[in-house]
Amino acid sequence: MRQILNVIIPKSWQELPDKELRFVFRLLQGEYSLTQIKTLCLLRWGQLKVVRREGAVFIVRHHKKNYPLTTLQICESTEALAWLGDFPQYPVRLSRIGIYRPVRADFQNVSFGDFLALDNLYQGYLQTQREELLHDMALVMYQTKHIHLSKVEQINIFYWFTSLKRWFANMFSHFFKMEKSDENGSTMLSFKELQQNMNTQIRALTGGDITKEKEVLQMDCWRALTELEAKAVDYEDMKKHSKS
Repeated sequence: MRQILNVIIPKSWQELPDKELRFVFRLLQGEYSLTQIKTLCLLRWGQLKVVRREGAVFIVRHHKKNYPLTTLQICESTEALAWLGDFPQYPVRLSRIGIYRPVRADFQNVSFGDFLALDNLYQGYLQTQREELLHDMALVMYQTKHIHLSKVEQINIFYWFTSLKRWFANMFSHFFKMEKSDENGSTMLSFKELQQNMNTQIRALTGGDITKEKEVLQMDCWRALTELEAKAVDYEDMKKHSKS
């Protein structure tokens, strides 16, 4: 009689609780290939335990029953976890590091000034790989003056902000397409370009009135980006009309 093995596994990053996020980040900071990561996650999340190998077949245990699985069957099953090979489509993060709680994953209620500061640190990390920059980001993202990050928690900070930037690029597509990106979709700006970009954004929101700069930096990040998106759309419309 043919045995049917049915397992339930997460379908996206958003379904992972802290414990499983840490598990994935731990694998990512190790020397594992994507295939190995997907296989280890399949075994863990599918509650499968490899009992033994019989030639080209693996005997796995699931809920006290044994099932034979070929290498091909395992490989085909891991395709359901292909999303592990990309950054989250919606920002995710650990819900706590030690006693510290984070800001909202989507950065609602985060000030525009904090977002600009974090983007500055993020760009610096992309160019230098200096871990202390992730630490400085964590101070803002976890609302504290002191924090210690493990390697896993450093990856959490990097994945969170990278996925946030990608999500913002979709939400505010006209504004963010002004930034140049590498093949992975990560923006790579020089320090000079970053400063110019930052000053341009602030000037666009203040209308050139420096007395409003403090107010702009305290503005909610989402409100500021919404305004910048609208200005980018207006600018594109103006360019189209000038050419017609």
